[in-house]
Amino acid sequence: MDVGIYTDSHLGIGETARAVEEAGFSHLWAYDSPLVYADPYMALLEAARTTTRLVVGPGVTNPRSRSAIATAQALGTLAVAAPGRVAFGLGVGSSARFSLGMEPATLAETHAFAEAVRGLLSGQTIDYREGGRSRRVRLIHRRGRWLDLSHPFELWVSAFGPRGQRLAGAYADGVYVRWEGAEKLAAVRRQIDEGALASARQPGSVKIGLLTSVYPVESEEELAEPEAQAALGPLAISRLRFLTTRFDDPAAVPEPFRAAFAEYLRRRQDLAAEEAHLDGYEGYLVEVPGRFRRFLSPELIGAVAFVGDADAVAGELRAMEAAGADQVGLQICGPPARWCARMKSSVLPAVAGKVHEKARSGDG
Repeated sequence: MDVGIYTDSHLGIGETARAVEEAGFSHLWAYDSPLVYADPYMALLEAARTTTRLVVGPGVTNPRSRSAIATAQALGTLAVAAPGRVAFGLGVGSSARFSLGMEPATLAETHAFAEAVRGLLSGQTIDYREGGRSRRVRLIHRRGRWLDLSHPFELWVSAFGPRGQRLAGAYADGVYVRWEGAEKLAAVRRQIDEGALASARQPGSVKIGLLTSVYPVESEEELAEPEAQAALGPLAISRLRFLTTRFDDPAAVPEPFRAAFAEYLRRRQDLAAEEAHLDGYEGYLVEVPGRFRRFLSPELIGAVAFVGDADAVAGELRAMEAAGADQVGLQICGPPARWCARMKSSVLPAVAGKVHEKARSGDG
């Protein structure tokens, strides 16, 4: 099982990428949310140039942030710096679109976008439309100093519902879902295989990736300390704000969030409708705005990640692999060097992973 990480797009990401690779992780996925973070492809180029084994890619882009042509161009350009190490992460664009106050792409739109990008990256000529005008187009210079299309670009689709999972099973190389236990993962596998079979693909041929967060500690008392609150607080507050966009009753949300939920929901109700969507993304997944710090508690931050000692965290990752995961994508929690050091020294050596074995042996 491969273990990768998700992080925000920013210049200076090269230092993070080096720490991630040295720790033995396999992938670095950079968020693509235009109003929230920096440009992912500029960040990924830096990550690619400062590593030798790490697979890099947008995690995830979407059909409405840039065209299929621009996406294929960006991925093909990135591959010049990292031949064979570029992956294509795709979703409907929840944070990218909701931060604009707009709706995400449809599943059908996402599928069509994936096929267009993949067609261009494989050297095909595709149909391109603007309004009522249609033309056949292709990437003209597919080699040399411009692009490198000589290696496949593995397509990973983020799909959290049964319908999206079935559709992704028809065309994706891998599908990223939330980790909610072995029983639910078995149901996800059935949905993906159903989609694969409908498109004459072999059951089990589509990989499964799991999105989750882990934080190894020596004791749970660490959750009350500033380092843990800075590491997990952004995830907790981002989850809190997400819940207020989906529910209006505190009883409908997990117990650790209820008191903060009721207070923040009142705040949201006072925001101007034209800009309310912006309030949910300040500090999204990376820092806790000052006005939210009073909400943080060990119970709240412990609700957004698997927290335990190194053996327990390693055991949770092994359980994911035993349940059928091919890859796990972990949100970096806190300063990358510190979190990677925690994972490298005490967790990853106990987890089966061919990339980690390569990292330890020096085989690139």
